[in-house]
Amino acid sequence: MSVLRNFEYYKEEIELALIQNAGVEIELYSIVASMIRESPNTSPLSIRDVSARRKSDISMKFYGQAGFPDFVVLAREKDSNAKLYGCIEVKMPTVSLDGNDEQLNGHIQSFKKVLYTNGIRWIFFENDIKNVLFDIELGDINKSQILWKSQKYWDDLLRCIYQIKWDL
Repeated sequence: MSVLRNFEYYKEEIELALIQNAGVEIELYSIVASMIRESPNTSPLSIRDVSARRKSDISMKFYGQAGFPDFVVLAREKDSNAKLYGCIEVKMPTVSLDGNDEQLNGHIQSFKKVLYTNGIRWIFFENDIKNVLFDIELGDINKSQILWKSQKYWDDLLRCIYQIKWDL
């Protein structure tokens, strides 16, 4: 079942990640990538996991001021020089997201458009740490226990993800 289509399934996946694998960051990679890939965005996108990249001639275009992000968002074309639209940075669900993250600031400076999430909170930045296009919290976490908000917040998140203009 697609996490994008069902909030209950999404919540269960996040909770299972916390319970069964301590909610490590990499647990969220497939969920986040799936949500972006499946969204009916305005332009065809290619989401590439660059979290384990090392510096090389091929990978340097994905290396920014804060190193490699978790994902880069590219134009969906069979070209090694496909246009780079932005990046996605994922954190563990237990990590509080705030604007004091040096890695986030470096990604914004390098990639301009950054989707930043811990699976519970989703923030989209464009060009500057102060230019937040959306900031949606699906719940609150307290000692690895998530108190989920209503379906409305999920619907708002999907609407915002669908409306991201990566290619402008």
